[in-house]
Amino acid sequence: MNNTRADKLRNYTVIARLDDAIPLNTEEWVAVEQLLNQISEFVPLSMLNNLTESIVSYADDQARRGYLLGQEDLVAELKKKSARIA
Repeated sequence: MNNTRADKLRNYTVIARLDDAIPLNTEEWVAVEQLLNQISEFVPLSMLNNLTESIVSYADDQARRGYLLGQEDLVAELKKKSARIA
């Protein structure tokens, strides 16, 4: 159970770091938002909300995974440098 708490805390810390570092209003997101607004004329709002939540969830997960991979790469690089120094 402690691992689950630690994992949740670690994920929360990563998400908070990403939220602070990544701008939300990018050209790419504005384009997606415009398309979603156009689609909203033809699609039920509940379906559009579900789609938007899925896109956001997917993007958050990809950003989190990328951040963690970057941290792993950084640790590996620091270990290599410290081994060369020692």
